Amino acid sequence: MTNGLDGRPPRILVVEDERVVALDLKSILRRLGYTLAGITTSGTEAVELCESLKPDLVLMDIFLAGAMDGVEAACLIQTECDIPVIYLTAHTDSATLERAKRTAPYGYVLKPVDKDWLRTAVEVALFKHHTEQELRRSEQRYRELFSGMLNAFLLLKPTAGPGAGNDCLILDANPAFEVATGLVCSEVIGRTLRDVLPGIEAFWLDTLTATAVTGRPTRFENYLADLNMYFLAQAYCPQPGQVAVALEDVTERKRGEERLRYRTFHDALTGLPNRALCLDRIARAIERAKRRSNYIYALIFLDLDRFKLINDSLGHLAGDGLLRRVADRLRREVRQLDTVARVGGDEFVVLLEEIASPADALRIVKTVRERLRAPFSVEGRQIYVTASLGVVLGPADYDRPEELLQNAAIAMSNARTAGCGRVRVFDWSMRERAERVMDLETNMRLGLERGEFILHYQPIFDLNTLVPRGVEALLRWRRPDGEIISPGEFIPAAEQSGLILPLGALVLKEACRALARWRQGRLGQRPFFMAVNLSPRQFTQPDLVKQVITALRLETMPPGDLKLEITESVLMEHPESAMLKLRGLRELGIGIGIDDFGTGYSSLSYLQRFPIDTLKVDRSFVSGMQEQGNRVIVRSVVSLAHNLGYDVVAEGIETPAQLEELAGLGCDLGQGFLYARPMAEAALQEHFGRHFPTPGPPADTTA
Repeated sequence: MTNGLDGRPPRILVVEDERVVALDLKSILRRLGYTLAGITTSGTEAVELCESLKPDLVLMDIFLAGAMDGVEAACLIQTECDIPVIYLTAHTDSATLERAKRTAPYGYVLKPVDKDWLRTAVEVALFKHHTEQELRRSEQRYRELFSGMLNAFLLLKPTAGPGAGNDCLILDANPAFEVATGLVCSEVIGRTLRDVLPGIEAFWLDTLTATAVTGRPTRFENYLADLNMYFLAQAYCPQPGQVAVALEDVTERKRGEERLRYRTFHDALTGLPNRALCLDRIARAIERAKRRSNYIYALIFLDLDRFKLINDSLGHLAGDGLLRRVADRLRREVRQLDTVARVGGDEFVVLLEEIASPADALRIVKTVRERLRAPFSVEGRQIYVTASLGVVLGPADYDRPEELLQNAAIAMSNARTAGCGRVRVFDWSMRERAERVMDLETNMRLGLERGEFILHYQPIFDLNTLVPRGVEALLRWRRPDGEIISPGEFIPAAEQSGLILPLGALVLKEACRALARWRQGRLGQRPFFMAVNLSPRQFTQPDLVKQVITALRLETMPPGDLKLEITESVLMEHPESAMLKLRGLRELGIGIGIDDFGTGYSSLSYLQRFPIDTLKVDRSFVSGMQEQGNRVIVRSVVSLAHNLGYDVVAEGIETPAQLEELAGLGCDLGQGFLYARPMAEAALQEHFGRHFPTPGPPADTTA
């Protein structure tokens, strides 16, 4: 079966008055191997070019400027030039579609144009047109169609039906009609179509009557409700006052298209509308709100809390089962006119339409939240979940559904930050904060590339001699304008985005390099350490030990000069795996310190098992030492650490009284603004000059 072109590429005429679309079509056609016969923006010129250029097919925009639109031009081209036409359209009104259907186009292609759909439409149209030409060229067309073709065939005579409506008298029917429809030919001949098929649409009768009157052949696809079947009808006028129609059963193809359309716009797991259909429903709600002053809607973005834990603990099958049950429960909690969609892994959207007031929407939101808290039965288990919900209350000044959905997601993110099972209503300050975080992340990435991140160092000193014993490396961000940004402003965003990993690697590498420089200068070989903080994400990296070894070897730095500090909460999250990693580092000779000790509620049984050198008393206890409770805590930490063989470092020493009391409690080391603020390397060298007049003796690396 061929398209009648003898193997040559089809020559296609493009009729499109939007230059960008026309150029895109030109590019697509060339990639498909088709030949561009020409491009025009006028319906009149398209008819003239068809007469002169004789293209094989026309891609016709329905809406064209000028005296002749695409529908009129297509009608002339198909009837006078016998060239198949495929309509290009983005969307149109029902009246225009009705006119377009009457021209019997060979297909529709939606804009923006998809290459594969275009190729399918072109090849099908060329093949069908070639088939029609072959039929017309056959001298015995009518007899062959009637007696030999496999498709159902009817010979009809238009009549005026009751109420002056069109109707058709059945003059003849072939055996295939009986097979296809189950209607006995002898029982339908002599009766009208309205009598045989009471539910037949007026479109059928009007189109068949028009073919008999005008003599112009036509083809169309439509549904016959009485038979619950789709037919492709090819009608022509064998003689004045009659119309012959061949009916091809395309029910399976149409049902297949419907199934494909359903899969395209619905989630396979839950059967809910997917993101694409959800955005379409939101777009319609936005349009209704613009047309109707009393139209109120709301959008809910819902994300299950800790869903990953369910997948990890019970498996993905259980997770899928839970998602299906959540979808069912959400469907039951909203009205028929509302939309429940699944837009992500465990993310759902509920579009509430025609609500009485914003307060009504919030009532539904709270009901949904409470319903989800009831247990779900999945694979014989009772599973309890909560959800974080973000709400956008309409109507509002939105043009794009994506923006509305994004704002609902931002509100949900704010709800999740506040804790599990929370609800937040969107306000524009949330959007501004989200954009600031995004800008911050972008600038951080650029800052890494440009070398804007630097280290400052805060001395750690002996509380009895006030001599520096080490420094803590602290990351700072120096912007191109010279502004120094503190970690509190960018570290949270770095943790969330994953940029903390390259930043942490930068700190470790530069800290080792700096200490190596100082050893070559005034510091000499005095006992001195470099403290580097490890973020939670750094500590969970599987190759952490390898990274540390590489940094030490690059600078030929003794492992004993490096002290890695980890927060207490990080250790207690996965204590067993943390213990293995710390032992690997400790066996290399690297010091291990617990930062912010006293805030993570660690178990003492675990604490004594960890390979630790140092406990750092959190600054909140040091700054509040005037209170008896905090003073007791600090004394207990110092005593506990010494009994376990650890050093103690007090953070945040800001007053002489704090310094004196800590020294009296036997605290070993301290750091804080009273002694020295974090400083750049040049200032630190001056600080060394006041304490280290000459290079120190060789360091004791056995400690």
